[in-house]
Amino acid sequence: MIGIDVLFTSLVFPGLLFSVAMAFWFQYLERKIVARIQRRIGPLYTGPHGLFQPLYDFLKMLFKEEIIPENTDKLYYRIAPVLAVVIPIYGMALIPIICYKCALNFEGDFLFTLFLFSLSVFTTAIAGYAVYSPYSSVGVGRLIVQYSIYESFLALSLAIAALQTSIIDFSGLLQYQTIHGPLVFYQPIGFVVAIIALIAKLEKPPFDLPHAKQEIVAGWMTEYSGRGLAFLKLSKDLSMVWGISLISTVYLGGPLGPLFPEAGPVGLLWFAIKCLAISLVIIFVRAVSGRTRVYGLAERLWARVIPLVVLQFIIAVLVRWYM
Repeated sequence: MIGIDVLFTSLVFPGLLFSVAMAFWFQYLERKIVARIQRRIGPLYTGPHGLFQPLYDFLKMLFKEEIIPENTDKLYYRIAPVLAVVIPIYGMALIPIICYKCALNFEGDFLFTLFLFSLSVFTTAIAGYAVYSPYSSVGVGRLIVQYSIYESFLALSLAIAALQTSIIDFSGLLQYQTIHGPLVFYQPIGFVVAIIALIAKLEKPPFDLPHAKQEIVAGWMTEYSGRGLAFLKLSKDLSMVWGISLISTVYLGGPLGPLFPEAGPVGLLWFAIKCLAISLVIIFVRAVSGRTRVYGLAERLWARVIPLVVLQFIIAVLVRWYM
């Protein structure tokens, strides 16, 4: 029988309700900040200063007519948006936000989260290939090319943290940082690389090739409408919450703070501050960057980032040996 703590973790905090609320908050923040940078107004009327606009847009799209194109694999067409939402919500339920360990944590949960992070991109590929459309096919092709480049850097930068600490679970990573300080002090290069790779994973500028509106309409999401499109858009916001929470936990100590070195209820405030700082960096890069080409993407990531990852690996080995 499933315990109350497991249900609460899965459905309320830090699972479904908390993740969706954070997703709408980050979307609102992004729309307002990007609008200000580009000298626009952004959300304004729905709720205080337009705060409820993301929720209103989601509900409006949820109840719109859903049009399924001909020659569509209906099973994949239906299941892909659901999987795209479920995976980041389950991944968020594994992140320790106010304590060292939550109800769903287990030994090796950090490595399992890395697996889920890699698996999430296949749901978008399924969504694109479920519809026989040239725009969707081109979008999925670009997505796979981009995935093959950024995913290795994201996985390596996070795995190097596990290498330095010799720990493969979140509670151990937090306890290590309680003793030795945040890992960002030892792995600043890995921290920056992880943020760059996360921007590519979220398909935000300058890495928005899979759904370049001026070139391929909406890319792999072109043929989706109604509920399917609502869930796919929500999944991107959820992935942003999940990715930022993961980087905050691994590199910045999650709920740990200078005045409260032990994880506890006050840790939620520290966790929120760290996630907000990372989100502002991502939003600023998205607002001021232009789209790169596929060749430019490969050149920037493979030619420039690989030496940084190798350097960070060497530093992590030396720090582990010294400690």
